[in-house]
Amino acid sequence: MPLASADIPKSLRIALDQEIARLRTDESAVVTAALSKYLGIPVHTLFQVSTSGALVAGVFDGEVSVKSILEHGDFGLGTFANLDGEMVVLDGRAFQVQGTGRVLEAASDGGLTARVRTRLKCPSSRIA
Repeated sequence: MPLASADIPKSLRIALDQEIARLRTDESAVVTAALSKYLGIPVHTLFQVSTSGALVAGVFDGEVSVKSILEHGDFGLGTFANLDGEMVVLDGRAFQVQGTGRVLEAASDGGLTARVRTRLKCPSSRIA
């Protein structure tokens, strides 16, 4: 995640430290929550298009492009249009896992049927 730095008044620093202690969390969590609320940008949300029930009912058409889905998070799972492999999104890159086990980076205009995505904060991840 990007690192932000700001000079703030001492009174805000004291209030920030008190909130960190009250919530038993860290500075990043409090600042992220405050910025999210102030800017009106949700964090820790899940983006879902379609359901497993729709797949069972035979709805396999591509509803959303890979490019569009990548705007909603950097980690996720899904199914490609017409059940053409599984989608795995890691570190903002979409991959298509074919039935043979072959893994390809997904085309940005490829269609997806069902998927769940979010932004994931973890200590580290690595793609070979």
